[in-house]
Amino acid sequence: MGGAMLMQYDIFQWLAGIPTWLWGVVDWILGIILWLLYWIEDLVNFIWLLVMDNFWWLFKAVLFPGLIFVVMTLIFFVWFTRKGWGRIQMRRGPFHLGKYGGLQLFADAIKLISKETIIPDNARRWMYRFLPSLLLVMVLLPFAFIPWDETWYIADLSVSLVLIFAFLTAVPVVALLAGWTTGSKYSLIGGFRAANNQFAAEIPMIISSVGPAMLAGSLSVMVIAQSQSAIWYVVLLPVCVATFLASAIASVGTFPFDAPVADSEIIFGWRTEFSGIYFTLTYFAEFAEQMLYSALIVTFFLGGFNGIPFLPGVVNFIIKFLIVLFLFVFVSSSFHRLRQDQIVYFCWKYLLPLAILNVIVAMLAIVYVPGLALLVMGG
Repeated sequence: MGGAMLMQYDIFQWLAGIPTWLWGVVDWILGIILWLLYWIEDLVNFIWLLVMDNFWWLFKAVLFPGLIFVVMTLIFFVWFTRKGWGRIQMRRGPFHLGKYGGLQLFADAIKLISKETIIPDNARRWMYRFLPSLLLVMVLLPFAFIPWDETWYIADLSVSLVLIFAFLTAVPVVALLAGWTTGSKYSLIGGFRAANNQFAAEIPMIISSVGPAMLAGSLSVMVIAQSQSAIWYVVLLPVCVATFLASAIASVGTFPFDAPVADSEIIFGWRTEFSGIYFTLTYFAEFAEQMLYSALIVTFFLGGFNGIPFLPGVVNFIIKFLIVLFLFVFVSSSFHRLRQDQIVYFCWKYLLPLAILNVIVAMLAIVYVPGLALLVMGG
């Protein structure tokens, strides 16, 4: 009986079912792998959406166009300025360290940071340590409102133009306090000169920025840039570009408006008593302020990220940004120093009336020139 049952078992049929069984096992394993992959994909999508919704602003604030990008651009601009000054004045500029002297700034930064910090006896110590950092922060914060592209910006507020100038208005106050807190008469005089320079230059600068805001119908820096898709405001406000550039150079305090740091008169102005890392912070703040004004000129008058159609907006912006930076270098290396009274005289008697006049002429042209208002509004 047992032998009969054994004979009824078909070994060939069992062997023929092995491939089907193996395929079922493989299909089961593949199902587990696919389920695991889909689960990982859903997890990644969930984390990405979580980051995009909540932390994407942090990526922009830190990387691009945030702090790291601004600092790297600042390092490049210091090298660019020194090489530009050298070429314009028939010198080589830095060339010892790195290709074309590209590492010279890092060597200088290491040297400055490693130097001993000497705090004067009469200085107010906590303010002495705090104000250079505050100055750099006040200059870097407005970069949050600069639209490098329609999507690459940190913040877009309806009153971002007002906030930018609010931060910049605090810069002369900090410079004056920095000169006063060191307890040195040279630093105090330099602080008064720096404040005098910036207060005299900021009025024409603000008036020059009124024109783009009026043409765009908004105080948002992003809207001002977007509204120049049809026509750049440099066409309608050419004088405002010149007055804004001159006012910006005077506000920063570089040649020919460097009376606040005239070494032949007051040693090095309000920076005289700062050394080591504190001097480095004030030095970087000056270059960062020039970068900020260059970005504002591109945004207000040169179309912002609008430009060559086949190039990304950020590339258009950076090209124009570098051109305006060169204008800063060219002007500051080509003219002699003005006296303090001449700086104020120049800002109030020439820059301010010209800025107001150009805004009035542009408004009259929009009202009375057929099709011009439609062109501006079409942008």
